[in-house]
Amino acid sequence: MLLTLGASFAEIFSIGAIFPFLAVLTNPNKVFEIRELDFIWKFFRINHSSDIFFFVTLVFVCASMLSGAMRILLIYATTRLSFGTGADISYEIYRRTLYQPYSVHINRNSAEVISGITVKASSVVTQIITPILTISSSLIILILILISLLVVDPKLTIATFGLFLLFYLFVARYYRTRLLKNGKILASQLTIVQKSLQEGLGGIRDIILNNSQKYFLSIYRNSDAAFRLYSAENYYIGASPRYVMESFGMVALALFAYTIGRSSSSLNTSLPILGSLAIAGQRILPLLQQSYQGWTNIKSGQENLRNILDLLEQPILNEKESFNDKLISFNQQIELKAVNFQYNDSGPWVLKDINIVIPKGARVGIIGKTGNGKSTLMDLLMGLLPPTNGSILIDGIEINKLNIREWQNSIAHVPQNIYISDSSIAENIAFGIDKNMIDVFKVKEAAKKAKIADDIDSLPLGYDTRLGERGVKFSGGQRQRVGIARALYRDSSIIFLDEATSALDMETEKTIIDSIKDLDRNITIFIVAHRLSTLEICNHVYEINDGRLRKKNI
Repeated sequence: MLLTLGASFAEIFSIGAIFPFLAVLTNPNKVFEIRELDFIWKFFRINHSSDIFFFVTLVFVCASMLSGAMRILLIYATTRLSFGTGADISYEIYRRTLYQPYSVHINRNSAEVISGITVKASSVVTQIITPILTISSSLIILILILISLLVVDPKLTIATFGLFLLFYLFVARYYRTRLLKNGKILASQLTIVQKSLQEGLGGIRDIILNNSQKYFLSIYRNSDAAFRLYSAENYYIGASPRYVMESFGMVALALFAYTIGRSSSSLNTSLPILGSLAIAGQRILPLLQQSYQGWTNIKSGQENLRNILDLLEQPILNEKESFNDKLISFNQQIELKAVNFQYNDSGPWVLKDINIVIPKGARVGIIGKTGNGKSTLMDLLMGLLPPTNGSILIDGIEINKLNIREWQNSIAHVPQNIYISDSSIAENIAFGIDKNMIDVFKVKEAAKKAKIADDIDSLPLGYDTRLGERGVKFSGGQRQRVGIARALYRDSSIIFLDEATSALDMETEKTIIDSIKDLDRNITIFIVAHRLSTLEICNHVYEINDGRLRKKNI
């Protein structure tokens, strides 16, 4: 606010200096005769009218430079404030998204969230926050400039400003509906663009093999072309009125100059006023244009703002619950009592009346056909999904919202497709831990237990070797053993292997199973698999069929 007022007064000072500057230029003797200004001439020891011109020129130059400096400072402060706010918004969306329950993540498209965190959050900065700050500062400066111009010539100021204002109000009313419509199209097309990029790059191997590049390029081209077309239309709507008003303003100024110029006696007296109004108009028109263009950005960005607000309103646990690092007491058994599950009220029952007791340290195998609920049962045991009916108890204590974090702190998960980040092997084993906080000795111990240490030691850079995006520099079996090492690094008392070896050949699978077989007997292990041979190390094997669980002898 202080910067805005400073810039406003600097603008007024520069405009106010125009009038005496032009007056001195046309008739310096008359200015020297103004008694109200005697104290200025005495203070600066100006004794003759010829000396006034240098003084007034110097004041005019200083005023112009001060005005420019204040405007630059105002733009700098406004930009820092708006983009800093944008960074906070983006971070808060990401924070709230990461702390959403697993059930929320599986029911929405990640492209929508990613576009919200990245592009749409940035759009809110450029389309909402920055325009609001720009409009606010422009209006303050505009009001103060108008006040100063009313002192010079009230009638001409009111007529000129009224003409400009009516034109912008008319244009704003005319384009209002189109801007809102374009904003909705832009928001939807942006999500489609993000989705097509994710799917295209994520499935690049199959795209190359199937020669389906044209299909994905077509989806991208149509959405991206629509996005850019409507963006261009919004830009045109926001930018075009300025040039119309500049033309009209120059015509009006020429007509006014022609009218007063027909009388040589009035020309000398009117020229300072004419010059002041011309330069003031040059200040007023950009301010009106900034306000109008800010308004168009706000209108076209309303749909993005709604999407961002929806993401910001995602409820999460409070900070104390979210960062709970306690472990639940697990010394005896895990029990599932009359557990039933369905993904939604109208959907089928995926799991029906599950009743089992798993002692600590057991090796539990889960087998069944695809789609029978094996992975869903794992998600329930890991606390990622809550049972629709029934309860899960750890040493007789039911898992609920209050202690779910404590239970999950004891769990490690090795899925079929291990996520490997484009970082070092050590960072992938100690996944989610700051590089400077990694316990290297613990990493190496976990790698030895997972029987991947020899492979790592054979590499020139050892544990500092980067694995590339999605671990392309490692084989499938090596990636799975990195996943097991990751689970062991956490010192977890329960490990879930969800079809972790289903995509591997028999020899590699045997190596993985041998790694698991030699793990600490106090670690409880759940193995989901398609093949019975995978479950040879298990002392409890269950089969899921049509949502029901029964014990199986092998």
